[in-house]
Amino acid sequence: MKTKLCLIFSLFCSTYASAGLDIDQGYVRAVPPGKMMSAAFMHLSNNTGQTITLIGGTSPNVKAIEVHNHSMVNGVMKMVRIPGLSIEPGKTVILKPGGLHLMLIGLKRKLNKGESFSFNLQFKNIPAQSIDLPVKSLIAP
Repeated sequence: MKTKLCLIFSLFCSTYASAGLDIDQGYVRAVPPGKMMSAAFMHLSNNTGQTITLIGGTSPNVKAIEVHNHSMVNGVMKMVRIPGLSIEPGKTVILKPGGLHLMLIGLKRKLNKGESFSFNLQFKNIPAQSIDLPVKSLIAP
């Protein structure tokens, strides 16, 4: 019984570990009707001896997944694409609303609260990692 409960609990946990990279506290933002973009947020922890560089992602459910950041330009906050996000060995980078995030561009289906969204994270120097994140409301958790 305990083994079954542990297995069931692990299926609902949103922590992933692969190739020395831990992904925790991840979620995708739900979108209102008619919107074709969303964003994914998470904590990325590098437990390897080398710098890992996140360059984006792929999914059959979107046109593109890009790494973005917010930047102040002439007193106005703007979102900008960055070519890669380097995560130093032993460090954690937090992707969060108003900061670094993964932009999901050209959604092919609506993302509703309570669903999940599967995609692959693409890296410059380690294998891609498949993840499945819960979809949460527009208001940050």
